Amino acid sequence: MNFIYYNLNKIRFLQKSYSLKFLFIAFLGIHIPLIGVIIFILNSPNQSFSKGTIISLTLILTLIAALATLAILKNLLAPLIISKKSLEDYLTKKQLPNLPLNYLDEAGILMSLIQKTVNSLDLHIKEKQEITTLVSHNLRTPLNQIKGLCELTKIDAANSTEYINQINSIANLQLQGLTELLDQLMHNNLEASTRVEAYEIGNLIDIELNNAQLQFKKKNLTLVYKKSNRSLLTTANEKKISLVFQNLISNAIKFSFNGGKIYVETKSKDQKLEILVRDEGMGFSENYKPNLFKDARNLGRLGTENEPSVGLGLHLSKRTVEQLGGLLVGHSDGENKGATFSIII
Repeated sequence: MNFIYYNLNKIRFLQKSYSLKFLFIAFLGIHIPLIGVIIFILNSPNQSFSKGTIISLTLILTLIAALATLAILKNLLAPLIISKKSLEDYLTKKQLPNLPLNYLDEAGILMSLIQKTVNSLDLHIKEKQEITTLVSHNLRTPLNQIKGLCELTKIDAANSTEYINQINSIANLQLQGLTELLDQLMHNNLEASTRVEAYEIGNLIDIELNNAQLQFKKKNLTLVYKKSNRSLLTTANEKKISLVFQNLISNAIKFSFNGGKIYVETKSKDQKLEILVRDEGMGFSENYKPNLFKDARNLGRLGTENEPSVGLGLHLSKRTVEQLGGLLVGHSDGENKGATFSIII
């Protein structure tokens, strides 16, 4: 921080008032000529002064005092100038400010508010970008389902009505979810939209597993679903949990070998709710585990049947669950030994 502003804040009676700092400097500047003349007269061995000497001395001291006061006052504007530049850098370069938070006057409070507001705004923007990316990422699942059903209508015309009804059901469900989620994003109230009333997590899992049936059939996968015999209630944002579970199921299918099994379980322990998804597929090594939840857009692995992978799903899913105050953890005994992922909320 600027030297002048920093040192003036060390003076106790000036710490909490920005305007008082200006008045203090102005007061000193006005009285420097008078103080200088008095000192000159008292310390001069020759007590006889001409009017011209006194006037010249006063004018010189006044000029020096005016220049010094203006320079100090200009430097005292540093907090405002720094705040302005910080906002400009964020708006033009997306560069986060690094303003001090420890000053108590109006300028210090302004810098603190700007810092906290920009940090909060940047966090909200990133959260929106991530949840929007997760939505886009997860859209592939219902689109693949619809694509598969469309192909079935070509080769199995007798059951085309059933396939069309399934297409309609999947499309309506996704459209409803997307409409609500995008509306929340537009109105900047994703966190405020978290449900106040509790809902049954098992109902959400039932719907998502039903929608994924076609994917299971395409790879001859068997679903082993162990649903809790207790009612598991939660108030965690339903749309976000749904998106994360969709991604875990999609990954389990993608990385499972043809004819394998996928296990889904819901349970509660120590006042926590857990949704477990386990497969018998590709798994991952201990060396790969540190990269499991990182942004892996350039490292996305292909599925067992060369299904493409964006490399963002687990990264965004973990961030989403943590925003809800929960945990997303993954485990594998090694490559080709399957993987287990748990949502804990």
